Amino acid sequence: MWSWGLSLVLLCGVLQWSSVSGGLVLTVHVHSGATVLINRTQTAVSKCEVCIGKSCQSSVTLQNSADVEFNCTEPENLFTVEIVRYIVCTESCDRNITPEQYPSLQNFSRTFTWIINGSDENSFSLDFTKTGLRQIRATESCPDKHVYTVSNSTTSIGRFCRNGTIKGMEMNFESSVSLQVPGQEQLEPTTFGVSVGNGITVLAMIKVSLPAEESSQEFFSPNYPGNFPDFNSIRWSFNVPPKYYASVRILDFTEPRCLRDDTHLKYERDGKMVVKKLSDAQLSEHQGSFNLTFRSCLRRNLNSVLSLHFKISAIKRGAEARCTVDLTREEGLLELHIRKSKPTSACILKLSSLIQDTVTVTSEKALTLAFIDCREEDLLLNINQTIACQQQKGCVSSKFSLRVPVLEKCLPGFLQQVSWHLNTPQDGAVELMSPTGSLQQSLPGQTCNSSILLTVTEHEQQGMAVGQFCPQGPIRSVQIQSNITVTASHADGRDLKQITYPLLEGSILESLKERYIINVMPKKDSSVLLATPAWPAGMKPQSTVSWIVSFPSQFEANVEFTNISQVSCANRHTSIEVQKQSSRGETYSWRMDEKPKSVVMEESFYLNMSNCKSVKGSFSVVSQITLLKRKNKSLTIALSVVSVLLLLVVIAFAVVCVINRRKKKQQNSHPEVSVYNPNGHAFLPVPKTTEDDEHIYHCIDDTMVYGHLLKHGEEVNDFEPAVDSYQVFTGPTEVQPLTEHRENTDKIQEVGVYRPFTGPQNAPEVPERSPRQGRNPAHAEQQGADKKISGDDKIVEDQVRTTPGLKIAPLADPEEDDSETPL
Repeated sequence: MWSWGLSLVLLCGVLQWSSVSGGLVLTVHVHSGATVLINRTQTAVSKCEVCIGKSCQSSVTLQNSADVEFNCTEPENLFTVEIVRYIVCTESCDRNITPEQYPSLQNFSRTFTWIINGSDENSFSLDFTKTGLRQIRATESCPDKHVYTVSNSTTSIGRFCRNGTIKGMEMNFESSVSLQVPGQEQLEPTTFGVSVGNGITVLAMIKVSLPAEESSQEFFSPNYPGNFPDFNSIRWSFNVPPKYYASVRILDFTEPRCLRDDTHLKYERDGKMVVKKLSDAQLSEHQGSFNLTFRSCLRRNLNSVLSLHFKISAIKRGAEARCTVDLTREEGLLELHIRKSKPTSACILKLSSLIQDTVTVTSEKALTLAFIDCREEDLLLNINQTIACQQQKGCVSSKFSLRVPVLEKCLPGFLQQVSWHLNTPQDGAVELMSPTGSLQQSLPGQTCNSSILLTVTEHEQQGMAVGQFCPQGPIRSVQIQSNITVTASHADGRDLKQITYPLLEGSILESLKERYIINVMPKKDSSVLLATPAWPAGMKPQSTVSWIVSFPSQFEANVEFTNISQVSCANRHTSIEVQKQSSRGETYSWRMDEKPKSVVMEESFYLNMSNCKSVKGSFSVVSQITLLKRKNKSLTIALSVVSVLLLLVVIAFAVVCVINRRKKKQQNSHPEVSVYNPNGHAFLPVPKTTEDDEHIYHCIDDTMVYGHLLKHGEEVNDFEPAVDSYQVFTGPTEVQPLTEHRENTDKIQEVGVYRPFTGPQNAPEVPERSPRQGRNPAHAEQQGADKKISGDDKIVEDQVRTTPGLKIAPLADPEEDDSETPL
């Protein structure tokens, strides 16, 4: 019967291989208390059977040693072997279990199973201290090919490899531990302990000891990726070494809709408990040991699945630094919020020995915080301060400063922003001013010189910003009829803790006529942009804003509207109005359907805007005001008048010259009428040509037109005219001809009379100018120029009377030459 003769006898003498015709014969020595099951796999195609004696079947159970025969040549590819041992733990059970060698079955895939039975009141503990276990997926294998499986009668607690952090398990009654070793693999037996426990209320409790090094392990819910049974719980007990901090992170989960209760994770430590949903952020940077319990619910749909896959990691930390934060000395209600800048940061923040993701410290009491491995950039700080005044009488005109509260130097982190909530009495208003004297609105195209940004929001507008401001600008004050919040922040993300000076000064005001009033004082030769509140989102419906723009009188402002967003109104209209501050000021106004034009304002003015109740769109406007040096129009007009008068004088002088030249021509055509006599008379009389002996002169020297008459009875050479005095002429006013005495006499007869100028006496008309307030230097200069140019009769008369040796000749008779105008 033997087709080949080969015998293998081990030193222990418990195995014998024999080759029979067409099959394989094995001698199996079964250890006491064990049962050996040899089963053909369900996937086997061959009809190979295992035989004991003449009985051949697809499987066989051995409780005693026996020879087994396979009717195929390679049965190890078709059959598996399971060695089962039953362990009863009722009142006492304290033993070590080690898998036993079965050399004759080494080529077969072997599973060593220990079924542990206990009482309903007690549980049993499995001690894997010597080997340690690591949980794996159902499809994973272990590096050494040795895979442990722990389960109860209905549920698989999990599959495990050796050399892990799981040091023990506590199970309820009728559970099992299996060790699977593949065929052709040498068994490397390890020992684990079994003992009686005190009883647990969960399906199983897995004991995990994290190593004293940075590490991470993954864990799975029972039956993963299948469904965790309803109304069941499993607990992991994590032992964290000193100076190490553990974090739990969920990698994957499925959650059904529950009919009763809910699914959750429960963290327990030192009698304190925290419950989290599977979708919540889990425990982070926790120091000390803790328990984690996974609870299932009653599923609404039995086809839905509950499963969980999470990871726990531990990292060693440095020394703990403590800091006591005391805000009780600050005025008003103050809150300090501290949070980690990144969830994955190594920084640990603790309050009352508990690790926290965020901490809030109020001004009600001082708190002691602990920080571990926290750098400045690991923590972000925010401060909220409430300044409230509810009594109208006590609040009006009360002033306050908005400054960064002083924090302890031991407190790490960046102070990201500070917010002041300003609450006023009913119908009250808030006025904000810069301690440096001015503010600037932060807008595109208008860069702030400072990195400090001050954002003003209204409480009624659900946090909508009124505007964003920075120091150093043309805005003197901002008044708002509303409860507001002012938030200070650094544009470049720097720490606000370094700012020790007040950022804003404020006061409480009575009710305003407008919702917003902004006082502006532009700088010369520069442009300023002013945007409506809540730009670019748009003003609040039916709200108004007024800019009070003031500047010195020697300047003028050019007002332009560079960006306008209009709306469709349900009632009323949006409007823009520019009005001078003086009562006589001119007003420019535009409504919704009109496009505002640029205007030039010569004095301080109001810029008013109002919004309607819109049905579509938003009302927002950006205005640009440019302040320039104003041209002196009064001086320009005065100089123009002077120029006209000078032109008239030049024309008159030219006319006189022309007339003189024409008279000289006529003089050459008539007989000589007078000659200069140095020995006596200034003129020789012309022979009588009229009946009344009247002498007419055809030419008079220009320097003698207004000379004084010679006195009667005096010699010409002895005549001394009066100097520096005005003497009224008292002689006869009728025309008398000049007569000549043939003989020398002591008296000189009247030689002529003074004839006043009878031509036009009025100066050219100057256009009227509207009067202006205050002194007008240009007008005074104009009066002086007019007086200097037009002259004065007294000045002319004095000049004539003070000319020595001057005689006046009679004017020519108009009848002789009608074409000449008398001078």
